[in-house]
Amino acid sequence: MEKPQITSSEMAMLWTQYNQNSMSTQILKYFRETVEDNDIRPVVERALEIAERAVNDIGQIFQLEEIPLPDGFSEKDVDLKSPRLFSDGFMLSFIENLGTAGMLAWSISQGTSTRNDIRSLFTTLLAENSELFNLTVDTALSKGTYIRSPYITKPDEVEYIEGKGYLSSGLKPFNKRSLNHIEVLHLFQNLKTNGVGDSISTGFAQTTNSKEVMAFMRRGKEISQKHKKIFSETLSQSDLSSPMSWDNCVTDSTTRVFSDKLMMFLISILSASGQGNYATASTASMRYDLVLNYQRLSIEIALYAKDGLEIMISNNWVEEPPQTPDRGELFKQ
Repeated sequence: MEKPQITSSEMAMLWTQYNQNSMSTQILKYFRETVEDNDIRPVVERALEIAERAVNDIGQIFQLEEIPLPDGFSEKDVDLKSPRLFSDGFMLSFIENLGTAGMLAWSISQGTSTRNDIRSLFTTLLAENSELFNLTVDTALSKGTYIRSPYITKPDEVEYIEGKGYLSSGLKPFNKRSLNHIEVLHLFQNLKTNGVGDSISTGFAQTTNSKEVMAFMRRGKEISQKHKKIFSETLSQSDLSSPMSWDNCVTDSTTRVFSDKLMMFLISILSASGQGNYATASTASMRYDLVLNYQRLSIEIALYAKDGLEIMISNNWVEEPPQTPDRGELFKQ
């Protein structure tokens, strides 16, 4: 039986995942070369196996369908002999973040696909990313480095919201209601992801040879630190502690590790992920001050991402995604 043609949705997810996993492959190869902890090494190696599988299997589909392979990223985008830039603890946090994003990406890929072989591939990769996430968390727990969300007193009974004050009380500077569990969840998770972004921006800023890229990374670091401060203060106002890591994530190495193209691409992915996280948090929060914070901070990330895209385009670092035919041009021909 002849396989049906690839749909636009399937093409979009295959193309996106090929590029992103070819990038992850280069980062994880470097982690494998520089990791020192024998308990963390298997996590790095498993993450690398999954990323390489995604690249290889998607590449095979492209070849069978006679679709040009994206350039993506290769060994030219990483110097595996560079000195250690990130700590083992950071590698674990990065892979945890990678696993979380991977589960979301592969579930969306599966949910928007029709062809059986493509759905089967996405299903397998979703399961493997879920397994990777569990392995990462279990390893961090065994090392005593996993940062848990705050503990909150259990409710004694079911309660209902009485009046609109529950929504607007966050706007009253001296009479803010305490945070509910859902709001704490999103504040905590966005603190953790901004912590990863802060460390990545720091490492990239001190290892690039480009003044333009360095300035962009330093700006990203400042944004991450600003957002962490806002979320930490919000938790503190409800007598909740913020997630902290005693791990010194970035070494003092200034030797280039990754290409500017790869570094800018990763930051663009993190920026898009951050906007998605803030949009989800905004809709889930029931205090107006939180909603306003997420919306204004999301705009700041959007403007930052826009400037990053302009840098990438000006340096010819952006591959054009597959697109529909330009009917206007065809009519002219």
